Amino acid sequence: MKATLKKMSCFIGLTVSLAGCGVSGTVSNETAIDQLSVSLNEEWQEDQTEKEKRYQSLLNSGEYDEDNMYVKLDPYGASPLSALLLFQTDEAMKVEISVAGKDENTTIKNNSEDYTTEHSLPVLGLYADTENEVTVTLTDEVGNSVEKTVAIKTGTLPDSIANIDVKEADTSKMDLGDSELTFVVPSTKRAYAFDANGDVRWYSTRYNSHIFKELSNGNLLYLTKESNDADTYNVLLETDYVGKIYKRYDFSSSSAANDTGKSEGEMTVIHHDGIELPNGNLLLTVNDGSNYIEDTMIELNRETGEIEKTIDLKDVLPEAFYEDYDSTSREDGKIDWFHQNSVEYDEADNSIIISGRHQDTIMKIDYDTSEIKWIMGDSDGWPQSYQKYFLAGDVKASGGQHAAIVLPDQDDNADTTDILYYDNNISVTRGDEATSEKYSEARQVRIDEKEMTIEEVWTFGEELGKAYYTKIIGSARYLNSTGNRLVNFGYRDEGQTSSILEVTEEGETVFDADLTDFPTSAWAYRAERLSLYNGKWTYQLD
Repeated sequence: MKATLKKMSCFIGLTVSLAGCGVSGTVSNETAIDQLSVSLNEEWQEDQTEKEKRYQSLLNSGEYDEDNMYVKLDPYGASPLSALLLFQTDEAMKVEISVAGKDENTTIKNNSEDYTTEHSLPVLGLYADTENEVTVTLTDEVGNSVEKTVAIKTGTLPDSIANIDVKEADTSKMDLGDSELTFVVPSTKRAYAFDANGDVRWYSTRYNSHIFKELSNGNLLYLTKESNDADTYNVLLETDYVGKIYKRYDFSSSSAANDTGKSEGEMTVIHHDGIELPNGNLLLTVNDGSNYIEDTMIELNRETGEIEKTIDLKDVLPEAFYEDYDSTSREDGKIDWFHQNSVEYDEADNSIIISGRHQDTIMKIDYDTSEIKWIMGDSDGWPQSYQKYFLAGDVKASGGQHAAIVLPDQDDNADTTDILYYDNNISVTRGDEATSEKYSEARQVRIDEKEMTIEEVWTFGEELGKAYYTKIIGSARYLNSTGNRLVNFGYRDEGQTSSILEVTEEGETVFDADLTDFPTSAWAYRAERLSLYNGKWTYQLD
């Protein structure tokens, strides 16, 4: 097998190896100055397999039934507010699990529709430092039911998790299901999730940075380190909410860089985003090892760990943008001219939508050819050959924006695409100078790709003023069940506060939470509303 790299101008000796497989591929380019490598790591499997053999042995022992369930708290050593229940029943039963909340809206439930006599069931959404009451309802195929209660005691929360102050929570208007929580995706330290009361109901012991995405199979794409005290975020996991690992990819540290621009401190290789493509592969924003950073994407084969495609934005945008860039500077001397902070796949036309903070630009490019389809932003300073890509319309140029996503169809018009993003509103290179640094906002725009026009259809944030201005990070998410938006003002008070608000289509705030007292840089980079039991995965002992 050989890694195939397309449109690559800044890699040298890029090596892809499959640990334990004896296979490697190398592609070199004489203009590059460093290397990036990734390997499919399988060393973790032995320990995890041994754990599951023990659990399977306990399940098969015949010692545990509905009146004497085996309870294993944190079965994989990575999710302390989860547990595993093991027991057998004489008759085939389906099971409902309910973790009692402080009220009806914070009770977390999960149903299994399969009738079986052997039960290995994950329990998610436990409270910390609590003897949790878990109700297990067993129903046979005739419809007869019986309830059993299990008590599960948990430990205290780690100090790295923020203090959460819920100022508003109108649960009648919030987008909530049986197991939906608000997830905090940090720039560093632990990822965690809390309920409508502000109580943490899930967290991971594995430190996380920026990449926390739900995959189509219900698992998580999760960026972490070899150990929490390591310097570099260079381990990408496919895992689940219980902490079980399914895939691990190790990236070399040679191309790592510090997000703050310093020469020392925590480093990242995959720096801001990663998504799953329709073919199952992963598209990742990476540093390539050159003096130019945060301007490259790779497509990683999910099964083999091979890099199948590379998109270098220096091949797409004007040379002057990176060769003459001086809008920001870094202590380490690297040039962060584009600062790509998000990527979104649009299945409608096999394209990707990317956000470049330092060019104050959101743009769409064809995934196969890397040719530009449209550009959103101020066209001033762009070469004449690029002017044809700019969308026409009276829409304020964004500044330092983040997290551009494609929304479900909003107007029954196949020619339009609605984009939701978080506009930090700081003019880095060509943002709107008149409003720069006065406020930040979530913005929804509608693009007619046939007519090459753009219009603004929804905003929230300007009315909050300077108090909610955030010069870096932030996100806006669309909540499908209600049409509400979850907006994360992640860097308030110079990074001392992250504020997460849920807002209706009409602009009513129905949820408002402030996060404070977290370690340096452990703010909410993004906020997501996700279900612990998302209906896409079924736990199994392998």
